[in-house]
Amino acid sequence: MTERSETPPPDTGVLEALQVYRAAETAMRRRTGAAMGIGENDFLALRLILDNAAEGRRTSAKDVSAYVGVSSASTTALIDRLVRGGFIERRTNDADRRSVDLVPTRAALGDTGPLVIAQEQIAAKAAELSEEDARTVTRFLTRMRETVDGISAERHANRPERP
Repeated sequence: MTERSETPPPDTGVLEALQVYRAAETAMRRRTGAAMGIGENDFLALRLILDNAAEGRRTSAKDVSAYVGVSSASTTALIDRLVRGGFIERRTNDADRRSVDLVPTRAALGDTGPLVIAQEQIAAKAAELSEEDARTVTRFLTRMRETVDGISAERHANRPERP
C-alpha cells in the first residue's frame, strides 16, 4: 500500500483533487473499520452517532438509515452489530418513551484505537491551514455538500412511485 502525499498539479482541477481525496477517505474508512472489526456502513453509522453525541444531538435508527442509505431492516442489523461489538447502546428516549436513542458506549468514546487516531491525524492536518484557507475550504465543502444533498433530494422527489 502506497500513500499519496503529492499535491495534484494545478491543471488537474479542484474537482479531480476532491475525487482523489474522496477515494482516499473511503479507503481509510475501510481500513479503519477492518481494524475495528466492522464494515464500512457500520463505520459510517458509528461516526454519525459519535459526532451527534459530541454535538449534544440524539441519534435514532431512522437517522442512521437516512445517513447510511439503507433499509430499516438493514439498519436494525447494522445497529445490532454495533451493540454486539460494544460500540453503542440503545436507550429509551427520556422525552418520548416510545423512541430509542443510539448512544456511544464508554468504550467507543474512550477508544484510543484506529478511529480516534485517524481523527486526530486528520484534525492535525486541518489545523495547519491558515484562517483564510480554512474559511475558503469550509465554504467550498459546504457548497459541495449542499449541492450533493440537493441532487439527492431532487432525484428522490422525481422518482416514480412504485405500485
